[in-house]
Amino acid sequence: MRFLRRYQSLVLAVAVLLFCSIMVIRQFILSQLAHVELREDFLLLHERGNPRETDRLYQMLVQDLPSLNTRGLVEDLQRTAMLVDPSKPQPESLVWKYHQCVKNEMFRRSESRAAHALKRASQD
Repeated sequence: MRFLRRYQSLVLAVAVLLFCSIMVIRQFILSQLAHVELREDFLLLHERGNPRETDRLYQMLVQDLPSLNTRGLVEDLQRTAMLVDPSKPQPESLVWKYHQCVKNEMFRRSESRAAHALKRASQD
């Protein structure tokens, strides 16, 4: 009991820091789950033939691409590759278009990463 009174502010600061850390991790997980749910809703509506709603979800997904982490991009690429033939152009299919957008975003990121890796390698 004497310990808590003596270090009350330290214990409270640690408790607040722990609580905030847990909330940040929770929010990160929820935003990842929201993207997966959005992607699956997009694919479901596309399969069912709802073009207006599918187009809206497609726009939302494309807008989220720059903020999506690499793991999410890989999952989206794998998921859409199961539904379309990536080697055969299908410009009328929103799933194919989304697949190409994800592929382009991954390429863009890999280019910047390659430049960073070359710079890092030349420094050593």
